[in-house]
Amino acid sequence: MSESETGDQQAKVSDTEHGWVAGFFDGEGSVVLMVRPSAAKNGGPKVQPMAICGGTDREALDALAGILTRAGHAFHVAWARPNGFAKNGNAYKEAWSLRIVGLRRCERFLTWLLPALVVKRARAVLALRYIAARQAHSDFRTPITPEEWAMAVGMRALNSKTQPWTKAVTLNTAPPGAASEVLSANGRKGAAVRWGSPLLASETER
Repeated sequence: MSESETGDQQAKVSDTEHGWVAGFFDGEGSVVLMVRPSAAKNGGPKVQPMAICGGTDREALDALAGILTRAGHAFHVAWARPNGFAKNGNAYKEAWSLRIVGLRRCERFLTWLLPALVVKRARAVLALRYIAARQAHSDFRTPITPEEWAMAVGMRALNSKTQPWTKAVTLNTAPPGAASEVLSANGRKGAAVRWGSPLLASETER
C-alpha cells in the first residue's frame, strides 16, 4: 500500500478509533493462515490468510464495522448461536464473527493495523511475509513453496490454542500449466487447422 493510500485511510478514522480497533483485535481477534491439505488444483495444500474477530455485543460490532467501512476495508459478518448451555443454565448468546479473507484484503487490513498492534503483532508480521511471498510469484497458481509452508506451520505455533500441524502434507513442486485462456485459444487454433473452418480461423486472428 502506498503512503498516500494509508494517509487517506487515516484521514477518515481518528487515532482514537484506530487504536480502539487495534486493542479490540489484540484481545478478541486472530490472524491465521488457514490450511486445507489438498484443496489446491495441483493436489497440494492451499493456504488462505485470514483476520478474524468476534463477540456477542452488538454495539461493539456496529462500532467496529463502522470504523472498518470508513477506513475502506472489505469484510464479512456472520451470526451464529452455539449449541448447548452455559454453566448458569442459560443458552449461549448469539455470537458474531467478522472476517477479512484473502491476500489483498488481509494485506491492506494488517498493514493498516500493524503500527498499533501489540499482542497480535508477530502474527500480523508473519502473515504479511506470507502474503508478500505469494504475491512475488508471476503466476498466482504457483504451488506453495517449502518456505511458504514453513510460514503456515509457524503461524500455527504462534496461535497457542491451535494444535501443532502433524498431518503429512505433500508439496507439489511442478510449475503450473498454461492458463485456461491460453488453452482455449490454442484449442480454437487447432480446430481451425484441422477442420478449415473460416469462422474459427477468423476468431484465431483477432
